[in-house]
Amino acid sequence: MTTTRLAICSLLLVAACGDDGGTTGGAADAPIANPTVTVTGKAEVVGLSGRTPEADVMIAAYKEGESTPVAMTMSGADGSYSIVITTNGVALDGYLLAKKAGLKDTYLYPPAPIAADIPNAPVLMLSPGTFDAAGTVAQAPQDPGMGFIAMMVIDAANMPVGGATISSTPTGTIRYNADGLPNKDATVTEADGIAYVFNVAPGTVTVNAAKAGATFHGHPVNARADQLTTTLIQ
Repeated sequence: MTTTRLAICSLLLVAACGDDGGTTGGAADAPIANPTVTVTGKAEVVGLSGRTPEADVMIAAYKEGESTPVAMTMSGADGSYSIVITTNGVALDGYLLAKKAGLKDTYLYPPAPIAADIPNAPVLMLSPGTFDAAGTVAQAPQDPGMGFIAMMVIDAANMPVGGATISSTPTGTIRYNADGLPNKDATVTEADGIAYVFNVAPGTVTVNAAKAGATFHGHPVNARADQLTTTLIQ
């Protein structure tokens, strides 16, 4: 149980991507950006026994809706990567895509367009077996051809928010953690801020969060069939 908990929680350790230096108004905003921005971090494979660095992962930055990357790099022997994005002064409304043979593709969406350097942004990869195990643990088996989104609700200080609910349009099967694992009976986020949307229709999905006394900014992500999408709600 402990190793499974580590694996599931590791899906959402992407909080560094919230520190984008721009606004937190979601993808509809396009703040002024530095002429170039650098995203650094480590590519790791999440397994039932934890996380291990992964070399030779192709990591590319894309503008949403375009098929040609604006920048590309490969992870080194220790999994570390650095990707430099030329913005021409306009924040990148897009995502990072990580690919390697034998692993599920990972799409990483920040909560707002990228306008400044992002340090310590992990790119987390799953084997097909771990991908399937997540749905089994959540009692929400992932159907073939559907999307899967893992997210963390964070506050303005990039800290996880407990007691929040999340929503998606279109909807899917929503799960929250209980005692560190996705549980069909949990109704709000735990202190870890983690939530999941299983079996969501592929395509544009708007995610948002709600909690009394707090304001969050929803934003769209593009859920891909049979792949992993991760994001933050801030």
